[in-house]
Amino acid sequence: MNFQSFKQKIRYFVGIAVLCFLASSSTLAEEGVTVSGRVVNEAGDPVAGISIAIQPYKVMGNRREEGIVPLWERQTDAEGHFSIWPITPMESVRFVLKGAVGEQTAIQILSIKINEITLYPNSHPHPPFNTIRFSLEAGMEIENAVITVKTDIQPQVRARVVFADGTPVVNTQIRTRMLRTDLDGSGGGSSSGSTNTDADGYFVKNLRVDGEREPQFYTLGVEHQGLLAKAPPFVLHEGQPQVHLLLTLNGNQGPLAERPLPPTSDALTAFMNPPSVWIVNPANRHAYKRIYCDNIADAMEQATAENAYLVSINDKAENEWLQGVFEREEFWIGLSDAAEEGQWTWHSGEPVTYTDWGEHERDGGNTEMKDYVIMSGYGNSRWGATAPQGGRATFTKKAVIERPYLPVEKPAEDN
Repeated sequence: MNFQSFKQKIRYFVGIAVLCFLASSSTLAEEGVTVSGRVVNEAGDPVAGISIAIQPYKVMGNRREEGIVPLWERQTDAEGHFSIWPITPMESVRFVLKGAVGEQTAIQILSIKINEITLYPNSHPHPPFNTIRFSLEAGMEIENAVITVKTDIQPQVRARVVFADGTPVVNTQIRTRMLRTDLDGSGGGSSSGSTNTDADGYFVKNLRVDGEREPQFYTLGVEHQGLLAKAPPFVLHEGQPQVHLLLTLNGNQGPLAERPLPPTSDALTAFMNPPSVWIVNPANRHAYKRIYCDNIADAMEQATAENAYLVSINDKAENEWLQGVFEREEFWIGLSDAAEEGQWTWHSGEPVTYTDWGEHERDGGNTEMKDYVIMSGYGNSRWGATAPQGGRATFTKKAVIERPYLPVEKPAEDN
């Protein structure tokens, strides 16, 4: 056999191999199964941002055999749509639905409509007998399936974050903070965390609902690279599955070297809360105000700048009034023995005539390291001594300042 003939035979066998591969690939493509459709709730509204998967699932006698991990998984979009492809043909599979990553959400499938056929779960109260199972045959295409579910998913906010010029903040981590306030202002709460935006600048956040309580105001704020945004407060209406918001940051994206350093989470906290106002104690006519601070030194500087001092508490009545006004808040007060160990003095210079040390402060706060005092706003609101850094001081970002009279706002001068 000459060399030319050998090369021709090699090309022949290679060509046959390529044709076989293409034929095999074509067969696999034809045999792949496609499943697409929507997930809706009982009212027909889309259920967005949840994970939907197809999982091998068999019942053998009185037991079930299922894949440990769903093999094909997608997430529903804003309209509840999903599309899963390609899926290997299987004799027995089921849909598995779960909430967004990190959320503990139970989802019950009420029905699955495929073309003109609607499948319902068995009335048996326990799995595996109440699960809707079906087969996937080679080449099958299931389109426009409608999966109706009953969920205990908390209502959601779907928000888009953009820079001041309208450019979306895409595929990046942002800080979030949500405030909840009763309509009458009698209570509420807050939560902070971080999440990631998608390729269009959107993220989804579940809303906490306090049991059977009356509706609340919600306010959502975000921070990204030192830029902040806050949406107007909204009320969640009964049965409302999702709220759509646009959050516009107070600046534009710039070169990395020109961007401000990301602030601490306290910057977002301060941004989210309305400016503090002076509150007058009718018993002594002194004015008090809550401030946000980085530490005790910052609190003192802010007090001085406002011609005030960290609060002095001179008797039980004043102590109880402060606890009532600044309920559920932990804050610095003006008591300190930093100048001389064991000699407690008020920031205002007033004599110490009253104390309310907590039960754990059996020595009256006298330790070498603990030179400043925090009033607890939770449970038994007593005083506790702490070092200026570390421990409780790290997490105490509020203080109450005091003035012996109400500051007078000067009117702006006419131009």
